[in-house]
Amino acid sequence: MKRLADSGSALCLLLLALFLVSPPAVRLAIHCGWLPGADKEPLPGRAKAEEQAELIALLQNRLQEVNRDLQLISSAGGLLYDPSGGPGSRNAARYRIAVADVLPLSTPSAGERTLCVSLYGIPVLQKDSAVLSGDHLVGRLVDESTGSGIGRIQSILDPLFRVRFRCGEDAGMLWGTGRTDGDGHPLLEVHHLGKPPAFRAGDPVLTEGGDGRYPPGCIAGRIHLMPGQKESRAIVRSGIRLDSLRQVTLLEDLARKDLAILGEKDR
Repeated sequence: MKRLADSGSALCLLLLALFLVSPPAVRLAIHCGWLPGADKEPLPGRAKAEEQAELIALLQNRLQEVNRDLQLISSAGGLLYDPSGGPGSRNAARYRIAVADVLPLSTPSAGERTLCVSLYGIPVLQKDSAVLSGDHLVGRLVDESTGSGIGRIQSILDPLFRVRFRCGEDAGMLWGTGRTDGDGHPLLEVHHLGKPPAFRAGDPVLTEGGDGRYPPGCIAGRIHLMPGQKESRAIVRSGIRLDSLRQVTLLEDLARKDLAILGEKDR
């Protein structure tokens, strides 16, 4: 009896399986929403799920943009510090940050010491805004062609480039030389020390921030040659190569901008 019961159950299961895979069963399943039908309108639940998926994708894209902005702000905030060792939060709050793509037509050759950048989608920035690559000094914005979306940057390779620096206890001016080392890194010359230098080869050189143009703590490079080593003056070697730059960060000093507005009001 048990064997007959088992055989009957197996037969019932087989008939049920044949029914389920038959065309009428398939049509019934589609009609009831059990299986997707190509010629049917999306069910309300499915449409809602698709809307949620689109919203999630949109939020993920926005989150990526926010994370990118936070990374840039954190990077810039880390280098804008008080040379005396104080907190840099107030210094970092002074600067508006924007990112620009370096245009491939740019050339830091002997005849052209400038870089051209795309300012499309970027708020208008003040002339003389500092330009960095990571924590490294690149130059300053000398011209922004309003309406064209193109900006021109005077790089540290320009012989007319000037910036105040600090290296340990020493402070002075760095001048562009228009020269690079064998690896393409720009070389800058130390001027106006006022006393015999205490720095040594390999010491980091940072912007002082006292010139009202460049924020304190940007990396200008490292001491490359001491006075008397092939050069009459100390030479600083930049840590970047201008021909390899693809993006740069621009820092606009809001305090300098506000001071200029106050000066105009006092006239």
